[in-house]
Amino acid sequence: MRATASMPAWPTLATVALLAVAIALPAFSSNYLIDVALTIVTYSILGLGLNIVVGYAGLLDLGYAAFFAIGAYTTALLETLLGFSFWETLPFSLGFAGVSGIVIGYPTLRLRSDYLAIVTLGFGEITRIVATNLEITGGPNGIYGIASPGLFGYEISSPRAVYELGMAFLIVVLLFAVRLGRSRLGRAWTSIREDEAAAEAVGVATLRVKLLAYVMGALIGGIAGSLFAARFGTIDPTGFTYLQSVTILIVVVLGGRGSIPGVILGAIIVAGVPEMLRFLNLWRIFGFAVALVVLMLLRPQGLWPVRARRALPRADLSAVPPAGAPAAPVPPSAAAAGETLLEVSDLTCRFGGVMAIGGISFVVRSGEILALIGPNGAGKTTVFNCLTGVIRASGGRMLWGGSPLGGGAPHRNVHRGIARTFQGIRLFGHMSAFENVLTGMDHRLHTPLLAELAGTPSARAEAAEHEAQGMSWLDMVGLGGRASEYAADLPYGDQRRLEIARALASNPRLILLDEPAAGMNPTEKQALMELIRRIRALGVTVLLIEHDMTLVMGVSDRIIVMDHGVMIAEGPPAQIQSDARVIDAYLGTAEEDDASNAADGEESLWGS
Repeated sequence: MRATASMPAWPTLATVALLAVAIALPAFSSNYLIDVALTIVTYSILGLGLNIVVGYAGLLDLGYAAFFAIGAYTTALLETLLGFSFWETLPFSLGFAGVSGIVIGYPTLRLRSDYLAIVTLGFGEITRIVATNLEITGGPNGIYGIASPGLFGYEISSPRAVYELGMAFLIVVLLFAVRLGRSRLGRAWTSIREDEAAAEAVGVATLRVKLLAYVMGALIGGIAGSLFAARFGTIDPTGFTYLQSVTILIVVVLGGRGSIPGVILGAIIVAGVPEMLRFLNLWRIFGFAVALVVLMLLRPQGLWPVRARRALPRADLSAVPPAGAPAAPVPPSAAAAGETLLEVSDLTCRFGGVMAIGGISFVVRSGEILALIGPNGAGKTTVFNCLTGVIRASGGRMLWGGSPLGGGAPHRNVHRGIARTFQGIRLFGHMSAFENVLTGMDHRLHTPLLAELAGTPSARAEAAEHEAQGMSWLDMVGLGGRASEYAADLPYGDQRRLEIARALASNPRLILLDEPAAGMNPTEKQALMELIRRIRALGVTVLLIEHDMTLVMGVSDRIIVMDHGVMIAEGPPAQIQSDARVIDAYLGTAEEDDASNAADGEESLWGS
């Protein structure tokens, strides 16, 4: 019996209680405390925005204050120069911040790690310098006379009124961030943070998804900037320095990357604790910095880390068709079976002066199980990498259904119907088995992101079907009862089967299995053989790399043998077993007069 989605845990309840207290704060607090609380609210909004970039997607951004500045200056300029109201400036603040995210994100998000951090740092400093030197922005003196917001004839100017406005903004941003984190886009961000190459290989358009993270974070930064301008009525470049970007990053890292309650807790500490230490005068900042260092040494995952284990399907799956029917691809017709699915001609691949593949040619026919075998270093995995777009072939031609294949991003080949597993298991370890499978099939969803965030009936219906299909794939590989378990905690054999389920979830026409039996015991290998046959029975063609000859001979319709980057044999299993070149490649000897050694070697090679 499957578990159902769990009720909200204590972190969620604690967050709701904290928000309730924060909303009621003006009723019993002084103006000074309200001012400090409004600073916390501002940092919470900024932290939630940066958390999408750093926490969800795992991208390091050291110039986030640039979007904060863009939102603030947009509101200030439109109000002072064109007479716009605060509310009329908001769409422009969002628009300019979002466009800025695209302009800086598209060319730079191809970079990784330190290079991306350096570029974002430069973007933040360029934005501040431009604001300092342009006459229209008031130069170093900034912009004054920004009007207070008004609502239904009421001027929002008092500290309490501005605080309530800030809380309203925070609640909207909070709901937006929560919905994003639970959406398919949130899963894609998490998969990129876990293993970007694996995410691309299971169908995630990594560049576009990272760009969306950058843009979403920029939008929230723009909202915070507009609130900042409305709060003070004046802005200048000193409020948007590199130190501000680092402070926002501290909010996210201190609370816990990816943790929404952690971001709020981090904002309370970063903005509130220094005020509590004012009695220390000049020593308060030093003491606060020392405390931060000690905290991060003792708890590097943050004070309120995101929960590693994820829930089972949130939707009620009782009314959804059971495992198999909606998820399984439609088997090919009798006429389609045996037709050429993939054609490879003179495929070559060089790494510098090393020839990894030396001009091989073969075809894969619909509905068959084709094994690609050979000694270590023969070039088998390189063939897979060329077919899936992980690396670019140096020469030759690959045709998929008669159309050219190759040269594109790996996720495009997944969308065309080619899925794969890896020689070394590459699961998203900090996601559940269920979420791993959902990530492999998310590209098949058609509901627009806005409809999913709004929770429209059509979006909920598609999500329920999506989740039912995900569970059916787990059931097929025997992991339905472990769907909620952390993928990294699964036994080795289960991890292998989970990777196969994730690949199958994309509804491929061809699945490439790279040494799926590696590390399995004999019982698990026997179960794997049955699973491969069931995959073929679904209408999915199988291209298999494997060193276990018992498995290869037991499931394959045809076998291709490679050695040193070239093909040395091709044919049915019986023919391959008696091929002298194959035996020579595996045993490393060509002596024909030692009949007994050859016989012993053949038995060891092909299994008993």
